Amino acid sequence: MSRNSCPRRSAFTLVELLVVIAIIGVLVSLLLPAVQSAREAARRMQCTNNLHNLVLACHNYHDSLGTFPMSHFYAAANQEQWGWHVMILPQVEQKNLHDQLGAGTYTLQQVLAKANPALPDPRKMLQTKLPIFLCPSDSNPTGDLNGVRHFGGGVGTTAGGWGNFQPPIANYMASRGTRNNNQPQNDTHGMFMESTGKRFQDVIDGTSNTFMLGERDSLICKSGTWIGIRSATGNGERGFYYVTANVRVRLNSPDPPIPWNSTNRDGCYEGFSSLHPGGANFALADGSVRFVSNNIEFKPGSGRGLSGTTRNNYDAHSPRNPEWAPIYSVYTRLGRRNDGFVVGDF
Repeated sequence: MSRNSCPRRSAFTLVELLVVIAIIGVLVSLLLPAVQSAREAARRMQCTNNLHNLVLACHNYHDSLGTFPMSHFYAAANQEQWGWHVMILPQVEQKNLHDQLGAGTYTLQQVLAKANPALPDPRKMLQTKLPIFLCPSDSNPTGDLNGVRHFGGGVGTTAGGWGNFQPPIANYMASRGTRNNNQPQNDTHGMFMESTGKRFQDVIDGTSNTFMLGERDSLICKSGTWIGIRSATGNGERGFYYVTANVRVRLNSPDPPIPWNSTNRDGCYEGFSSLHPGGANFALADGSVRFVSNNIEFKPGSGRGLSGTTRNNYDAHSPRNPEWAPIYSVYTRLGRRNDGFVVGDF
C-alpha cells in the first residue's frame, strides 16, 4: 500500500474550534454560579457551627460561674480591658492561651504594658488568629484600618512601645440590646452588658426569642477583635463596639453597604452585618443558630406610642411598658431579653 493511500486525519477548522470554546464557555457560565453557591453554603454552615460552639461555650461558662460572661469590664477612661471572647477561651479549648496571657489575674492594660515581666512577651499571643472567631465568608480577615481597631496611638496604653498595635479580628459580636450607652449601672436590655453577667432567669422574653451573639463583617463594617476593648468608657468605634453590637441600626446597615471610611456609614460599626448573601447568622440564648434575613421587620427608634406621644429614645423607659410596643420591630425585640413584647415570626 502506498503512503499516499493512507487516510489522513483532519484538524479542527477555526470555526469548529470557536464553537467548542463557546460551548465550554456556556458550560462554565452555567456551572460557576452553582459551584459558588455550594461554596457559600459550606461557608455559611461553618459559620453556623462557629456560632453554635460559641453559644455553647457561653452556656458552659454559665454552668461553671453562675452567669454568662460580661461584655467587658468597665473601668476608668482610656483603660484597655478584656472582652467576653477572652473570658470564654477556656470553654473553646484555648485555656493555655487564656492562662499564658494572665487574663485571670491581670487586666489587658497591664498585659499590654508588660506589667509582669514573668509573663511571656504577649505580642504573638495577642495576634493569634483563632478560627472559631472568624466567619469563613469574610473576605478581609487580615487586618483593619489604621486608627480604628487598634491599641495605642495616644488612647490608653501604647502597647508596650509597639505603636498602633493591630489585634486580630473577630467576626462574632455579643448582643447588647438597644442601648447606646457605656455606663455599667444602666441595663442594656440585651444579653450582655459591662461588668455584669446575665443569668438564664434574666431572659424574661424566653431564650428562643433573644439574640445572644451575631455577626459583623470586617470588609465593610470593620468587625471587632477577640482581645477586648481599647477604652472602657468609650462608645463609638473605639469603645465597647470592639466586642459588642446592638439592634438600634438595621441588619447589614446601611443598605447598600457604605465603606467604613465614609462619613455616611450610618452606624455600621455598632450593628450586626455579614457577607452572607441576604442576611446574617445569629445565635439565640437557647443555643440554637438562625439565619436572619435582611428583610426582617425593622423600625427606626422613633414613632408614636399608644397615647399618640412621640417616642424617640429606645432606652428612656422601663421594660414591659406597652406604650413602647408599636415602636419596637421584630428585629429590635429579638435584641432585648426583657421587654415583654411578642416577637412574632422571623
